[in-house]
Amino acid sequence: MNADKTRAIVLKAIRYGDNNLIVKLLTEQNGLQSFMVKGAFNKTAKIRAALFQPLTLLDIVCAKSRGELGYLREASIEYAYQDIPINISKNAIVLFLCELLTKSIQEAETDLDMFGFIHQSLVHLDSTDGNCADFPLAFAVKLSDFLGFSPNIKTYRQGFVFDLEEGCFRHDGTNAIYVIDKQQSELLHKLCVNNILDDFRLNISNQERRQMLETVITYYKLHVSGFNEMKSTDVLKTVLQSEGAAR
Repeated sequence: MNADKTRAIVLKAIRYGDNNLIVKLLTEQNGLQSFMVKGAFNKTAKIRAALFQPLTLLDIVCAKSRGELGYLREASIEYAYQDIPINISKNAIVLFLCELLTKSIQEAETDLDMFGFIHQSLVHLDSTDGNCADFPLAFAVKLSDFLGFSPNIKTYRQGFVFDLEEGCFRHDGTNAIYVIDKQQSELLHKLCVNNILDDFRLNISNQERRQMLETVITYYKLHVSGFNEMKSTDVLKTVLQSEGAAR
């Protein structure tokens, strides 16, 4: 079996039997991949289960097999988070982002640009000292670029509303089933045109932020096949409420 060395981002880890793990990783070189990690819960394991926390950034050496699952020969931390593990707000954000990515990335194709965006965003989230309340919104909107259904900002005009189903801004919402009001449409446009790494602020209330989060999730449901309810949203809303209250 040929071995490949690549960076990877942990999306999911499921215990298999007493000591094994099945992990789903987004790899830089081979896209979405699943691997069997044998003996991950053994005290003497070469590759320990603790490595596969949500969105951990890894260096791996993997071996392809004839079946659906490959095997990991080596795995080590590529970038060690400093603040995310001890920061309640950032930890909640990571769980939300992980669920969003798991539900959204369904193809195995390599996408170096998307991997780079996710990796860079996570490192930035870990290192920033600023208020992160708007980060999940900015990340989700930018991710839609790589998934192929980004809002068409060329159709934006001040006072227009956004049609979630068609992915464009309109003069009015007549005959549109999924449309958001002018205020939310303006916020969405701001999320589209600002860089997630610039630490920009939407300057909105906690209620408006929660509404915007629901809007973004609805947008994903309309454009990603099989995208169902997000389990991490309620926790994120609670944490971001206290985060936003500090501003």
